[in-house]
Amino acid sequence: MDEFDTHDKASWTKAILHTFCDIYIKAIERGMRPNTYFEKAGWKFVIQSFKEQTWLSLTKAHLKNKWDVIKKDWRVWKKLIAETAVGWSTELGTISATDEWWKAKFRLVFIINSLTKLFVILYYLLIYYYC
Repeated sequence: MDEFDTHDKASWTKAILHTFCDIYIKAIERGMRPNTYFEKAGWKFVIQSFKEQTWLSLTKAHLKNKWDVIKKDWRVWKKLIAETAVGWSTELGTISATDEWWKAKFRLVFIINSLTKLFVILYYLLIYYYC
């Protein structure tokens, strides 16, 4: 890259995200990712293809960070979909689950939040008492 190259800040729309994933998959299929990481040629292909298809000039660090974030989200989604009584609505693009499942999840979140607040209060009481 020359000194006049600028790097954009991406607004990750659904279309741009799909384009990015398609480019990433093509690079893998072409053997540019022999292990768990891209080789130099692989990153060059991803960066150049992304710029050609989206008109956005992003750095390797930016694209790798985005990949790591969506990979983490995918793992959470995959784990969630594997639960009993949970599915995926392709029509709506959302998780579909029974009312009982949602109630149990909201109850669990409420209990965790309540316990967290209780532990914080106990922590400060202990500090106050012993200090």
